[in-house]
Amino acid sequence: MSENNILVQVENLKKHFPIIGGMMGRQIGAVKAVDGISFDIQESETLGMVGESGCGKSTAGRAILQLHKPTAGQVFFKDQDLTQMSGEDVRQLRPKIQMIFQDPYATLNPRHSVRKIIGEPLIIHGMMKKGSPELKDRVAELLELVGMDPAYMRRFPHEFSGGQRQRIGIARALSLNPDFIVCDEPISALDVSIQAQVVNLMQDLQDQLGIAYLFIAHDLSMVKHISHRIAVMYLGKIMELTERNTLFDNPLHPYTQSLNSAVPIPDPKLEQNRKRFILKGDPPSPANPPSGCVFHTRCPLTVKKCIKVKPEFREMHPGHFVACHLADEKGGSKISKQTILASEMS
Repeated sequence: MSENNILVQVENLKKHFPIIGGMMGRQIGAVKAVDGISFDIQESETLGMVGESGCGKSTAGRAILQLHKPTAGQVFFKDQDLTQMSGEDVRQLRPKIQMIFQDPYATLNPRHSVRKIIGEPLIIHGMMKKGSPELKDRVAELLELVGMDPAYMRRFPHEFSGGQRQRIGIARALSLNPDFIVCDEPISALDVSIQAQVVNLMQDLQDQLGIAYLFIAHDLSMVKHISHRIAVMYLGKIMELTERNTLFDNPLHPYTQSLNSAVPIPDPKLEQNRKRFILKGDPPSPANPPSGCVFHTRCPLTVKKCIKVKPEFREMHPGHFVACHLADEKGGSKISKQTILASEMS
């Protein structure tokens, strides 16, 4: 992929939520949900985003689409800075930047039929008129595109399974022919047997329509399956960003290595003899992040520099970025067997 094909560019994006307290209702602090992340997404590319719960993945996705107004930073879509646009200007651009939400039932109005749910964006943006034959045909076309019978358009959300509801949500997101979709954990609420179907559907749609995805999820194996590149987040920051196979075959950051060690191996013998890198404790509060490297409170390789100095998010190899003082071009912060054994015994 060429840099000339960059569709979305995020530069030093921050989203801090104020903490209000005291008798006067003043701000006494801030939750640094997203704290200075930078990356780009190219046309027809899927960038996976992984990390523990509360690390800021969903907030980052919403801030990119301006559903949360960023505290700082810039978001460019086709060279247009969304952060400098008025609400009306963003609304005019909304057909090209869509979102698929985590809970397919909570995001579908239970009082609306499928026909109205999928057709409403077309009416709101003035592309088609309510009740027109063209609108009905377009809804039928979208249902067929996501593998559902057009006859279902008369039904209501409660009449469908979780996987079918998510397909309806995908059809709604596709109704305006977007170029970019933020997928906020779109499979986490689905049964395992259905997850692969939805992911495969999204890949097929990408091949057909050339859509770019930001795919947010917890399941590393599923993210590896669908993504071209993967970003690893921890406490509002990106720890590592690289091509999917490189992230699993040669991770440079200790946090990435710990996530990889938690992914099950399908071979029972290999899984039984496998050494795991178990992190100690819980992530710190984003309202009071540690100094220096935010991961140093849980990292077994911490040195004095990690505590005092914030690591630079730097490119170690072409396309392979990492924020770790101990990473080097020879493989960097490889965790020794002694370190893994110590973590298992503690």
